Amino acid sequence: MKGMNIHEIIGKYLSGDISEEESKLFFEWLNSSEENQNEFKLHKKSWQASRIKFDAPNSESVFRNILNKIDDHQEFEISNPKVGEPARRRISISLITRIAASLIIFVTLLYFISSNINSDVGESKEIAYIAKQNPSGQKSKIYLPDGSEVWLNAESRISFPEFFSEDVREIELEGEAFFEVIKKSNHPFIVRAGDLTTTVLGTSFNVKSFKGDRSIQVALKRGKVKVDVEGSPGRSSVYLEPGEAVEFHKADAQVVKKKIDPDKLSAWKDGVIVFKDADLDEIVQTLSRWYGVKIEVRNPKPEAWTYNGAFDNAILENVLKSISFSEEFSYSINQKNVIINFN
Repeated sequence: MKGMNIHEIIGKYLSGDISEEESKLFFEWLNSSEENQNEFKLHKKSWQASRIKFDAPNSESVFRNILNKIDDHQEFEISNPKVGEPARRRISISLITRIAASLIIFVTLLYFISSNINSDVGESKEIAYIAKQNPSGQKSKIYLPDGSEVWLNAESRISFPEFFSEDVREIELEGEAFFEVIKKSNHPFIVRAGDLTTTVLGTSFNVKSFKGDRSIQVALKRGKVKVDVEGSPGRSSVYLEPGEAVEFHKADAQVVKKKIDPDKLSAWKDGVIVFKDADLDEIVQTLSRWYGVKIEVRNPKPEAWTYNGAFDNAILENVLKSISFSEEFSYSINQKNVIINFN
């Protein structure tokens, strides 16, 4: 990148005004060392903080699209380094330079807002909704219009407006997602999932609401949330503190509040499967979603049983092998089809 101003290129990338050649140079620089990746994270945080402060509609849309593009490239390129090739350190940037770079990004944002805000005055646009959906065996990370982050699990769907309103940030979820919500006073964040509505201002929490499951769960890692049951105006709201969860049982509409391990709450987004008193149905459903396979169970045990265990980024065969030792079954895997046969 000799002769090129990396800070100018970063500013262009974040503002969405970058050429194909500059984009190639940017990702070459970004993936050349961990130092550069950390450097870019600082710029991205500065951009995010500035965008949230000014809250211009066009900047929200562009910022969300830019961040999604950034993560797409990082997921592919950074996770696939050439074997045996050490990262090269091309640029060493001092603290003063980093501050200056953040100011460049800040000014770029101001320019972008000022150049677009006039074109939006007086225009009445119909709100467009965006939907993101994962098939079985696939997880993804999504940035919402306000900069909040969502990890969407397999067989899950989320929908949200292209721009949040001035009064509320509202989304709909089917399946499971973990949320890192940016705090905005007087601008609540609402997740509607089946019969439960979760309201927060800024926090980290998990919502699990699959159609085939017997219950819907909201669990809190940090902050505070309020959970309400849809269609039950006379029922009191449930408030959660960190390390607590609420479950809504679909069969009898019962609401149960319980303690959970907050460290295991978001384990799934990091590639860890956690079974806690899981019965056969839960294990089959979880593995089917996780690995994108169809599982057939033959000769199941007549008596009830549960399983406890955790698997960190394990392949399906290793998971089945471990569970089969304690529950005494054999299994076969043929591409996307799995047969579990109890002895």
